[in-house]
Amino acid sequence: MTPAEVKELERELTEGKFLQMAQGAGDRTLDQPIRVEPFSAKPPAQATGYFTQQKYIWGKTPAEMERILGIFGKLSHGAVVLQFGAPLNQSDYLNKAYSYLPGGEEYKPNPKEKVFLPGNGVPQWKLTRAVPAKCIAILRPGQSFDRKSLIV
Repeated sequence: MTPAEVKELERELTEGKFLQMAQGAGDRTLDQPIRVEPFSAKPPAQATGYFTQQKYIWGKTPAEMERILGIFGKLSHGAVVLQFGAPLNQSDYLNKAYSYLPGGEEYKPNPKEKVFLPGNGVPQWKLTRAVPAKCIAILRPGQSFDRKSLIV
């Protein structure tokens, strides 16, 4: 592929994923974008940083989410799952490849981490600004993110 063809393919994939996430957010399906944060008694009302789609962590415990998202040791006390207040605009986020490529870069082990393996490879994006968010689940260690854990 030529560089122009690669750029065009990247644009098409980004637009396709954008439409999928926008529809998922509007319909509140497993395609919706969500942000996972370490447990907090008072979940934030805004989301920043990296996010993925709900389908990649559905049915998972905080420990499993750590491996999937490549955020080792951060969810040892549980997790908070945030849903964005409105569908995102394409300018609200950047494609950051997969969680085994933290920040879209090659994984470099950190001696301060407890585990030295990258995530299992789910798509991830990074918000370009803080967006309104609502907590949809507060998970304790060992608790699965499923219908029973959703805050209604």
